[in-house]
Amino acid sequence: MFKSVLNLIPLIVLIHLVNGSNILVIFSSPSRSHNVLGIRLSEGLLKQGHHVTFVNPFPSPQMENLTSIHMESISKFFEDLMLSNKELANNGVIGNFRRMSGALTTPNELFWQHPFVDKLIKEKPKFDLLITLAFFNDAILGLGQHLGVPTVVFTCIGHFTIWNNYVANPTMVYSRNPIANAPTEYFWGRLATVAANLVMGIANDYFIAPFNQGLLDKHLPHSPTLKELQRNVSLVLANSHYSVEPARPYVPNMIQVGGYHVQDVKPLPNDFGTFMDDAKHGAILFSLGGNIRVGMLDEEKRDAIFKVLAEISPIRVIFKSELEHKNVPKNVMVRNWVPQADILAHPNTKLFISHGGWGGLTESVYHGVPILGIPFVGDQIGNLNLAHSAGYAEVIQPGDISEEVFRQKLKELITNPKYSQNVKSRSSLMKDQPVKPMENVIFWIEHVIKFGSGKHLQNAGVYLTWYQLYMIDIYIFFTVVLIFLLLSIMYTIKFTMKFLTKLSGKSKVTRKSRNKSKVKKS
Repeated sequence: MFKSVLNLIPLIVLIHLVNGSNILVIFSSPSRSHNVLGIRLSEGLLKQGHHVTFVNPFPSPQMENLTSIHMESISKFFEDLMLSNKELANNGVIGNFRRMSGALTTPNELFWQHPFVDKLIKEKPKFDLLITLAFFNDAILGLGQHLGVPTVVFTCIGHFTIWNNYVANPTMVYSRNPIANAPTEYFWGRLATVAANLVMGIANDYFIAPFNQGLLDKHLPHSPTLKELQRNVSLVLANSHYSVEPARPYVPNMIQVGGYHVQDVKPLPNDFGTFMDDAKHGAILFSLGGNIRVGMLDEEKRDAIFKVLAEISPIRVIFKSELEHKNVPKNVMVRNWVPQADILAHPNTKLFISHGGWGGLTESVYHGVPILGIPFVGDQIGNLNLAHSAGYAEVIQPGDISEEVFRQKLKELITNPKYSQNVKSRSSLMKDQPVKPMENVIFWIEHVIKFGSGKHLQNAGVYLTWYQLYMIDIYIFFTVVLIFLLLSIMYTIKFTMKFLTKLSGKSKVTRKSRNKSKVKKS
């Protein structure tokens, strides 16, 4: 009997390690769409019996075993930043770069100034795992080492040049780059992609990384270097799937989990539910996400959009806007908040007019809804071009919006069945998986907790420099050897020819001498 109890001890310990773990989840990005991903991740962990401390800039729903840390200073900063950039699409490259620089650096500084972070550093409370959203904030990786727990990194847009480096995931020339946004089947597209990857690498090495290293030195002065912390990341959860991005290689500790946040469809609130149920001729959702505002389009463009939407009645439209609009068409419902994923899940939804954020793109594919994209900034243009190439989206640049252009694009998407057919095919791909994406997320998180790290999943590439990883030094060596061999061969041929020429000359002289001797004798 006693022996049987002893045999059960390892099992009890294992259950304790995996179930009911204390997990710190940090999504400090000022983007509301990123916050949604963090909330869904936390909900999945809570359902498995884990305790979650969720750190983010926005208020979180109250849930059992959830401790929410609301970093309001970050969301307020970003709100003010967006309000000061109403004409986002017309700011130009310099204006957008300056705005993005502020959007990346200030939230990171505000994060480290928060009392909760100070408490983490001083008191070192007991956690079993740190999950952090990668958003140019790598100094946060130092908290995992400081607390003595493994770290899992979550990437909101799947693979990315900089974040691939955590686990030495290959950045292939045919993989999309949100800056280059170039077709890689052509030479110039591949050249642009490689150039963009190099620019991003330089920007990270000389601007972003030093900034984060400075934060690390200031707040965790005895921490390992940023490079060492990146190398010790146990796992990267990539919010992507081959149904929404071209197929590409992933190393064992970079896991695709795209679609995990849209699986559980919730009933629509009464006013939305009634409006959608009565849309017998179909419905359209117009939503530019949590960061982009309708007010960033000038009044003339907004009027053009409303005029065209009125023309498609009896098709109904749910229009997300922070503004109070005049002369709203009868077939349009305007709200300052919409349950986006749940509306897309409704069978009457026929089209999604979107800014092209990765989260919305994933939701659209999962629920099989075509897209009319209006991209503003960041990865939105690249995301929508991917969707356009896959045949389920059309794109309008914000500056090109007019009655004629908007009407033509809208008519094409509503009347041409190919868009719906293509996106439904993609939807089937996303749903046809061995396990649900959320189950995949939970498995790998618990796997890291169970084994105390993801070291066993790590490939040797993380210890190589970029030129070693992509064999640049080997190619240079082979090139030098090849040049040496070619030069040696050329020199040998030249020397041989010269020797033969000289030898041939001597032979001629000898023959002439002999001939002269014969003549004299005769």
